[in-house]
Amino acid sequence: MELVSMFPAVDPIPLPAPVWLFKVLHLLTMVLHFSAVHFLLGGLTLATIWVIWGRRKRDVVLVEASGVVVSRLPIVMTYVVNLGVPPLLFTQVLYGRALYTSSVLIGAWWISVVFLLMVSYALLYYMSARVNAGRAAGWIGFIALLVVIKIGAIYTDNMSLMIRPQAWLEMYRSFPEGTKLPSGDPTMFPRWLYMMLGSLAISGLPLLFLALKQGYTSELRGFLHRWGGRMVAIMTVPQIAVAIWVYRVEPDAVQMGLSANSYYTVCVILWAATALLLVLGGAFVSLKRPGGALFPSLLSLIGFLNVSAMVLYRDGIRDVALGVSGYDVWDRAVNTNWSTVILFVILFVAALAIVGWLISVVAKAKPVEERYVIN
Repeated sequence: MELVSMFPAVDPIPLPAPVWLFKVLHLLTMVLHFSAVHFLLGGLTLATIWVIWGRRKRDVVLVEASGVVVSRLPIVMTYVVNLGVPPLLFTQVLYGRALYTSSVLIGAWWISVVFLLMVSYALLYYMSARVNAGRAAGWIGFIALLVVIKIGAIYTDNMSLMIRPQAWLEMYRSFPEGTKLPSGDPTMFPRWLYMMLGSLAISGLPLLFLALKQGYTSELRGFLHRWGGRMVAIMTVPQIAVAIWVYRVEPDAVQMGLSANSYYTVCVILWAATALLLVLGGAFVSLKRPGGALFPSLLSLIGFLNVSAMVLYRDGIRDVALGVSGYDVWDRAVNTNWSTVILFVILFVAALAIVGWLISVVAKAKPVEERYVIN
């Protein structure tokens, strides 16, 4: 049986817009979603460590730093969820025949993501409430972190399984109930680890901006600033090593397909250059005192470009891997309704502008007193 026959038949209904437009929207929203995921996962990790460490040492600065981060995590989660829906929908449009199959094969786990998200959301609010009250919250953060990590692992499993059609039939024969996660794929763990390390590195960027907030003590601002720069510089280093690992464990046909395409070579160069700049820039910023927003803004721009390059290359791995199996994402019937497409693009851009405006309003809002104590 040829691998191409493992894919369900193409939907006879043509796409309502060009494939390239869905691609652009998918990649753009994926960059935004991954950025929010990095802020959430990295922030939750740091806040949990700080609140446990701070209460053990009776360190006021550590406790205050954890409170500053924890109080913002429920808001970050709203961006994670809302920015995660569009790229998932665009993925279904472009790769539905592969994604639907892999999702059914792990159906029980895939559905559990909804409930795990609700649990993690509730835990973030509960953790924030306990920190505000000066009560122990480390154990709540630890549980919430485990839940969030599990959600990420399920997503990694599904996105890896969708590009391995050769594993579908045997998996269905062994576990038709959808209760088994895939195994035997050497790419899954390094891909998951890359995202985890990336979250710790990129999470340093919002700390640099929190260090600029008026109303905090000089000790707290200095602490957030140093940790922000150090996280960016230090955690990017192992991420570089894992990125090489991710490439090396890909099948030979995928490596050859990526290497033969100059577009993906440019993505690698962009990613490597921005990763190096993050290491150097993070180290430089960590040695300076909290000042203006210039250096944090420049470093954040570099971080955004780094995440963008990763998303583009990740998309290439998927396209090349599926192409080896006979799936061509560009081979789709298209019947474009340009009036609808133009209206959608206008509303999409307007929505992004509104979100940006809301973020700016929050950033410029009158500071409120934040006090986190140890009871």
